[in-house]
Amino acid sequence: MRIFLHFVCLPLMLGALIWLGVVLAIKNNEIAELQHELSLATFTAEARKDLVEEARVLQKVFGQMQVMRLTVTAYNAVPAQTDEDPDVTASMRKVRPGTIAVSRDLFDRGWVFGRKVRIEGLGIYEINDLMAARHTKSIDIFLGDQNKAVEFGRREYKVALLSM
Repeated sequence: MRIFLHFVCLPLMLGALIWLGVVLAIKNNEIAELQHELSLATFTAEARKDLVEEARVLQKVFGQMQVMRLTVTAYNAVPAQTDEDPDVTASMRKVRPGTIAVSRDLFDRGWVFGRKVRIEGLGIYEINDLMAARHTKSIDIFLGDQNKAVEFGRREYKVALLSM
């Protein structure tokens, strides 16, 4: 009987114990993977919640402002591109960096002197001047340098009239 226990039962129990240890290690690994997936899912859910909240705030902000895709060009303070007094804008302010002129159709829609606009990728500018009547859906940025203005050319940008 002892021989039976030593040579048959003991190895079987030892094998079962090793098998249970392997199964336990596999299950622990699965639990660790599930915990990792849960932490990723929690992080993703929190990030999505933050994005939704940010989208709500932006929607509220952008809902209060006019956003349009407009033609943007550049100009200098020279009589050929302005009127007889190139240093004074239509708002009677001295022309300076950060000044833009808007087409009259935009002016009629509330894009008036003193209002700020954000041109995507370029920055924030102040409306202080008007473009010639032949232009529509356009903005002209004062650059003050002929070469820079020519280099700038004619581009399309997303432009927002800010409510500040």
